[in-house]
Amino acid sequence: MIKPYLTNPNMLVPYYLMFSYAYYKENESLISDSEYDQICQDLITNWDNITHWHKPLLSLESLKAGTGYDIAKYPNRVVSAALSLIKENTLNHSEMD
Repeated sequence: MIKPYLTNPNMLVPYYLMFSYAYYKENESLISDSEYDQICQDLITNWDNITHWHKPLLSLESLKAGTGYDIAKYPNRVVSAALSLIKENTLNHSEMD
């Protein structure tokens, strides 16, 4: 999986949302817990400099707790992108079998 959030802090927002949706709504873990925790930490560290239209959906409290459980409503584009990542992940795992 390409990880643009490693070089562009603004991309932390959509990936945090996609990974949270996958985990909390679809019961799919696309990254390790430690990578998710790192994304939360990076969001906190870069918070004042991040400019992304979905940033208001994030809570500093939740990021500090390392969770996205309390996200009430996911934008359609986040849901679609998360489902695409899940499908890609499933295909990659089935090719390995």
